[in-house]
Amino acid sequence: MKIAIAGSGALGSGFGAMLYRQGYDVTLIDGWEPQTTAVKKDGLHIDINGEQHHLNIPMYQDTEIPQDAQFDVVFLFTKAMQLQDMLGHIKHHIHENTIMVCTMNGLKHERYIANVVDEARIVRGVTTWTAGLESPGQTHLMGSGPVEIGALVPEGQANVDTVYELLEKADLKPLKSDNLQQSIWKKICVNGTANALCTILECRLSNLNESEYARKLVYKLTNEIVQVATIDGVHLNADEVYHYLIDLNDKVGPHFPSMYQDLINNNRLTEIDYINGAVAKLGLEHDILAPVNQFVANMIHAKEEQRQAQ
Repeated sequence: MKIAIAGSGALGSGFGAMLYRQGYDVTLIDGWEPQTTAVKKDGLHIDINGEQHHLNIPMYQDTEIPQDAQFDVVFLFTKAMQLQDMLGHIKHHIHENTIMVCTMNGLKHERYIANVVDEARIVRGVTTWTAGLESPGQTHLMGSGPVEIGALVPEGQANVDTVYELLEKADLKPLKSDNLQQSIWKKICVNGTANALCTILECRLSNLNESEYARKLVYKLTNEIVQVATIDGVHLNADEVYHYLIDLNDKVGPHFPSMYQDLINNNRLTEIDYINGAVAKLGLEHDILAPVNQFVANMIHAKEEQRQAQ
């Protein structure tokens, strides 16, 4: 079985490394030239929960995938704003049974993926694995999962089973979702609070809990996200989600979330329009206002402009 990791930055490289170490035929693909050059030249150097690994995994620039390359499973790990470009590159390298796996941050990615494969071949999900990119070719993967996955339509369950087996063998701790949309929206609560606020405040996850003002913002953002989630028939308890988030921040502790790494460490544009911005936009379309989410999105964009992020 040939597996492609389409978007091999921090988390993508981590998943690719875990699969490769179990003997799977893995190819890394990315659009960031420094990353592809470093891995092609000297392999992937990755710290997995404190253990150092040096892996010579094949890697290609997204515009330079060999013409005859065909993949049976494609894991999508691009940034949300890069997804459509990556799909344009990868669609020439899939066949009629290729499974597309998306555990990316953000909302409604399946709308774009469905332009390339039918819904039954899309496995959607979320994960609590965390990762970081220290420098091109140097990454880390932290945590213990899980990776929660599910089908968009009943006909896709067999593909979920296939992906589950891959993840289980790679010790990525898969979990079949009983309520996929609820899990996606709960992850939006995580990213819409921790990612955005840590980036604005330039702090670690655990530091959010130290500020009463930050905790109030977490609560306000969570309440808005929970209200907008009802559009998808998802009914979360805002208080329960809030306490889950506070507890999660303490558990993850010293980690800087991916949005912080993008903007503060690497001066790259963020996924804010696909998280808080998407919540505010979807809410507005259905007459559910989410002003705090919109304000946070505006603050991130202001910070991007201030730093001249690329």
